[in-house]
Amino acid sequence: MVVPPLIKIWNYTTGGSVNSSPAVSGGVVYVGSDAGDLYALDAKTGAKVWSYSTGNMYNGWISSPAVVDGIVCIGCVDLNVYAFKHWDPLLP
Repeated sequence: MVVPPLIKIWNYTTGGSVNSSPAVSGGVVYVGSDAGDLYALDAKTGAKVWSYSTGNMYNGWISSPAVVDGIVCIGCVDLNVYAFKHWDPLLP
């Protein structure tokens, strides 16, 4: 089977390496970087909806985010698991 060429729709440059898989829910892509930033990106445009920073570039996200019932959960190098509302992050 011949697959037609893929067409890149968008890309988003994060502040660090992305070493995990993104999660997609409700038209939003969630991805963390090893620089400590979690991003929520519009799945259609790639525009940033919101982001959250641990405030420490050595406290990167070490797991893929999971989304259940509008809550985004993700593990961090600082030995914590963080949970955020679907659109607005909860402050830890």
